[in-house]
Amino acid sequence: MLSDNLKKVYIFSGLDENELETLSKIVKQKTFNKGDIIFFDTEPYLGFYITVTGLVKIYKISKDGKEHILHLISPFNTFAEVPLFENFNEIFEDSFRYPANAMALEDETRVILIPGRQFRELLEKDTKICIKMVSGFAKRLRHMNHHIEELTLKDVTRRVAGYILKEQVNAKESDSISLNISKNDLAAYLGTIPETLSRTLKKLQDEEMITVDGKVIRICDMDKLKDFVV
Repeated sequence: MLSDNLKKVYIFSGLDENELETLSKIVKQKTFNKGDIIFFDTEPYLGFYITVTGLVKIYKISKDGKEHILHLISPFNTFAEVPLFENFNEIFEDSFRYPANAMALEDETRVILIPGRQFRELLEKDTKICIKMVSGFAKRLRHMNHHIEELTLKDVTRRVAGYILKEQVNAKESDSISLNISKNDLAAYLGTIPETLSRTLKKLQDEEMITVDGKVIRICDMDKLKDFVV
């Protein structure tokens, strides 16, 4: 049910059933396959998105052609919402564009589009929804601050170990994870390069904390891995 999916999103988690139903009337659902572009940074801003299934990459291309991954958007997280609030009046100008590119990383990546104009009208009519959403944004900000701390305060090895532990918490199996993105994308997300990522995984494997078999990583010594991250 659409309202159930909206309820799982951090910025809408405080809305009641009637508010979720009102919101569900203005949204649109879209499906993309691996490699499909959801939007380019040259396209007019239509609104923001929610990933429902699959994975979405938010990235920019530098002048020298190098790709920089800004975010990896897993299910029930939003993307492209910042321009809506940061440029509240500009979003309806023809010249306003998305600030980055978005690409689906898996087949059957399903997203929900929250149209900018209609969403703004909804917020102007119902201030209670605005207040409830502020709480949701605070939760998201805390998560983003944590990621920035990971990139700036920890070395690459600790970043990789921390990522493995975080993914393990969400995995169905107790001691292993299966990477759902390429190692190139994972390296960019962790602020390093593929060669360094490979060396880091080998180092953790040599120290008998993990074993790596393709995209499957099994944790051999959970306590040692946790101690290493701290």
